[in-house]
Amino acid sequence: MTDRLNIAIIAAAGSGTRMQADRAKQMIELGGKPLLLHTLKRFEKCDSVHEIVLVLQPDLTSEALAAISRHGLLKIKRVVAGGAERQDSIYRGLQVINANSAGIVVVHDAARPFVRPEEITTVIDRAESTGAALMALPAVDTIKQIKTARVQRTLDRSRIYHAQTPQAFRFSIIREAYERARVDGYSATDDSQLVERIGQRVSIVEGSPLNIKITRPFDLKIAELINTEYFNGAR
Repeated sequence: MTDRLNIAIIAAAGSGTRMQADRAKQMIELGGKPLLLHTLKRFEKCDSVHEIVLVLQPDLTSEALAAISRHGLLKIKRVVAGGAERQDSIYRGLQVINANSAGIVVVHDAARPFVRPEEITTVIDRAESTGAALMALPAVDTIKQIKTARVQRTLDRSRIYHAQTPQAFRFSIIREAYERARVDGYSATDDSQLVERIGQRVSIVEGSPLNIKITRPFDLKIAELINTEYFNGAR
């Protein structure tokens, strides 16, 4: 695997309607620069990632490329127009990857700007040894399974994890998972679910509570605090 390229697909094509902002969520400023740039910089600084494929809303391409140029990011090799759903967008990103040179593919949500380069490396290393890995946080709350607003049962919290990204896979595995889902018309809420569906076991790397996904206005307030207190207001 050492002669192959590890490629990150950054999913930044969502509409961000829950943010209730007057501009695309990816371009909302955090600490003086667009949210997207924070995320891209984490992967730029990760030595285990060799190239980045950015999947983006087409109408954001000019603005995003200008910001990328200003900040001197060099690993972004392709910018791809996103699809109707996240799964469609990641599939489009996979389509531009050269199968002959690809090693590990790392999929990450642009709305998670606080993953650290060393955490990305840990997930990649685990995927290289096992085929598939993701960051996930153990549940701390008691989890209830419900139906029609009534509790059916209480789940064993010790076996419940909250999935995060990055999620990393050998290219052949993630490509097969996406192709099979496309043929079957199957949709999932994350990449790992598609990989699990083809019988591939996925390893867990314990995640970080700082690796939040910014979805709603309240999340942006938390992100501002994290950026100031844990990332020194990085610009």
